[in-house]
Amino acid sequence: MAAKVLLILGAVLLVIGIIGFAVGIDNAVEAGEDWAKFEFENSTNGTITIEDNDGVGDSGITFWVMGVYVDEDENDIWDVCDNTQVTITEKPEYNSSWEWADLTEGGFYYEVIPFKEGCNVSEQNQDFSREDAGLVKIGRACYACYAGNISFESNQGVWVTYEDKIGEDMRDDLVGIIFGFIGGSGSFCCGIIFLIIGGILAFSKGDENQIIYTTPQGMQMVQPQLIQQTPGPVPVQTGMSQPVFDEAGKGGL
Repeated sequence: MAAKVLLILGAVLLVIGIIGFAVGIDNAVEAGEDWAKFEFENSTNGTITIEDNDGVGDSGITFWVMGVYVDEDENDIWDVCDNTQVTITEKPEYNSSWEWADLTEGGFYYEVIPFKEGCNVSEQNQDFSREDAGLVKIGRACYACYAGNISFESNQGVWVTYEDKIGEDMRDDLVGIIFGFIGGSGSFCCGIIFLIIGGILAFSKGDENQIIYTTPQGMQMVQPQLIQQTPGPVPVQTGMSQPVFDEAGKGGL
């Protein structure tokens, strides 16, 4: 009975572990999709709703363009920034208690590395996080903004990401990844252990009634057979001597 319970429990945990791995893989795929999500792609205008779920302001939105960091005119400003002008036509209120918030007032500002050198040419002032899509970062807007709409116009196509939204989605994905892979691996390992123990107990039970006999030829495993005997009187066998006949044909004992 114990062996059967362990085998069933092991099989159930094994299935749960496989499902956990599937959940982890699915969330990992979603995390990649969330990271690559854009509010706008190759657009010259648009409106984004800032959610500000915690009520203290959001970090804002980021602008990307197709290109590379070069300075062909040698004016110490990346050409992608020189060639792109972004205008904010509508924006929500911003939280002035954030550091540097009063410098931007929720509007657009050129930035490659946060609060470093704007778009100044420097080996350290480059963002390659979306290089696989051929995009480079040129600036941001709506820093410390409260909930509301922000609208923009651009002289060329831009890609826009909403950082806070991406962060929230990826946090949810991370929880799913941890639950899936850690929980799934734990269930999978426990299931394997229970199946092994249950299998050992099942085989051991099958050998309990076997007796080992030693013979001159070696060891043999035989299955004992029980013979039931009914008590009773032992039968008595009697015998009669064969009669002897005389020559005259008369016999006697």
